[in-house]
Amino acid sequence: MEQKNLILGFDFGEKYSQFCCYDRGTHTAVSIPVKEGEEAVEFPTAIAKKRNEETWKTGPDAEKSAHAENGIWLDNLYEICMGSRICQIENRDYTPGEVLGTFLREALKMIGIERPDQQIQAMMITTGHLTRPFVENVREAYKIIGLPRGRAYLQEHDESFYCHVLNQKPELWSRKVGLFFLKDEEASFSELSISRKTKPATVTVKRGPKAALSIEPMERDRDFCHLMGEAMGNEIYSSVFLVSEEFDLAWADNSLRQLKKNQRRIFGGTNLFAQGACFSAREKVEERRLKGYLFLGNDLVRYNIGMEMTINGSPAYYALIAAGVNWYEAEKECELILDGTEELEFVVSSMESGKRNRYTMKLDGLPKRPPKTTRIRLRLEYDSPVTCQITAEDLGFGDMFPASHKIWHETMGEV
Repeated sequence: MEQKNLILGFDFGEKYSQFCCYDRGTHTAVSIPVKEGEEAVEFPTAIAKKRNEETWKTGPDAEKSAHAENGIWLDNLYEICMGSRICQIENRDYTPGEVLGTFLREALKMIGIERPDQQIQAMMITTGHLTRPFVENVREAYKIIGLPRGRAYLQEHDESFYCHVLNQKPELWSRKVGLFFLKDEEASFSELSISRKTKPATVTVKRGPKAALSIEPMERDRDFCHLMGEAMGNEIYSSVFLVSEEFDLAWADNSLRQLKKNQRRIFGGTNLFAQGACFSAREKVEERRLKGYLFLGNDLVRYNIGMEMTINGSPAYYALIAAGVNWYEAEKECELILDGTEELEFVVSSMESGKRNRYTMKLDGLPKRPPKTTRIRLRLEYDSPVTCQITAEDLGFGDMFPASHKIWHETMGEV
């Protein structure tokens, strides 16, 4: 693959990962084989390192190479990248972001992308659950492969499900859409629904029941049938998607028959999330096909945060965080001058109800100075959809009022 202006989706799975690329000719997201001329698109979420060298390799043959050459095989890559612990390999410390960046670099090489900074127009990584450490690790990884923030994106599987579904034929999402995700000995259900009562129309993905699946085929089929009955009942669904990292439904005879009731359209495979991520990346940098829809995901910040202050001599509202963005994109840093106060007051308003509340952060121990001679650096950053970390630092005011660099920190939850 030597094209430029590539739009990629990357599903970072616990065991297996895969890429999709947007095809501008067919307007579809196409899975990228791990080897030219072969059909396999998944490869282990793992990486091999040659001993005593900075030589790394990923892909379907990497484990074999590692064992044959007495190399190092990191098969707990997902676990490493979800956390913030330093990873020590051969007496050298690597941050999780460095490990993830190395994995991405080698994975892109595997599919023929040698210069990501020059070949990739946009890339979206998707995974099942986002943590603040993982968000930071992804940002570091994107820097390593040379992609700036405006071309490098991240989202959960729920949003990739939404992007995948709404890029299919409208008859497949005219009513509710179901998703079963099978992982190891467990299956979980999610339901996508659209409310067209507002403009834009709102889309939600609600997570439903989950169930353990037996390893014995007939019992596994019964377990899955029971879950389907609990999750879907006799509700009408336009379509149902079955997704698994290792897709094999040879055991699911009765389950599939039950799924096809009420003329449901059934689709199965491993690449739904990678395709959804690819469509979402396209949405970010090219045509906005979904501009008539608002995805109300679980990651969404639902409150606006701002401050009332004087700007250019006039009272004004200064917006800090706008509701309607995902929590891992909600951050703001600014500087302000205090006018005879030793506290910061934030105006917090609900996106849904419009109700306003005030939140006060006291700056205990702030050095005593005349009004308008204290400069504060303020930083707000969400670490979940409902908790915002607020940090304030005293910067003083030039040589006359030196900075103490005292730092105050608070966690603001829902108010």
